[in-house]
Amino acid sequence: MTDDVDEQGRRLIHRREVQCLGYLRADGLWDIEGRLSDSKTHPVTLVEGRELVAGQTYHGMFIRLALDDDFIVREVQVDMTQVPTSECRGAMSAYDKLLGERIGAGFSRRIKELFGGVGGCVHLTELLLPIATTAFQTIPMGRAMVAPRTAADTEAYRRATGRLLNTCHALREDGSIAELLKK
Repeated sequence: MTDDVDEQGRRLIHRREVQCLGYLRADGLWDIEGRLSDSKTHPVTLVEGRELVAGQTYHGMFIRLALDDDFIVREVQVDMTQVPTSECRGAMSAYDKLLGERIGAGFSRRIKELFGGVGGCVHLTELLLPIATTAFQTIPMGRAMVAPRTAADTEAYRRATGRLLNTCHALREDGSIAELLKK
């Protein structure tokens, strides 16, 4: 295999990396962070004339949402360290509209309403979806197993997992995993 072509004869052209992390803060809030980076494997001239070398990041973005136990956004931090145009960073302040929003049913629709089209940056908006999923992977289990607030938190987590029935193939109502959740 050469640097340009893999075992199947494919040549890598574009790399997007997304990373999301969930943290419990000392003040009891939950920080859910998402990072996105895009790069090309070849030199690129951007629309305003800036030259990128192969592998150089041209979308380097970060969002951190601080959530409470009810998934309400209490703080928002956005950073766009690498962007392809001089206009991109103008979208950052729009994400303050997330303050007071709840991550839950309808969140995908709501972020499209708030940030669709020219209302935001398509890359930051896309990053909010895995951030939401990371919140659901972090907060309920964190409260149940790592940092329970009350004695009922562990039981509340068990009840919440029961609400996941029929949300995917493995959790189908007539499957073996559903039987385990019902116990």
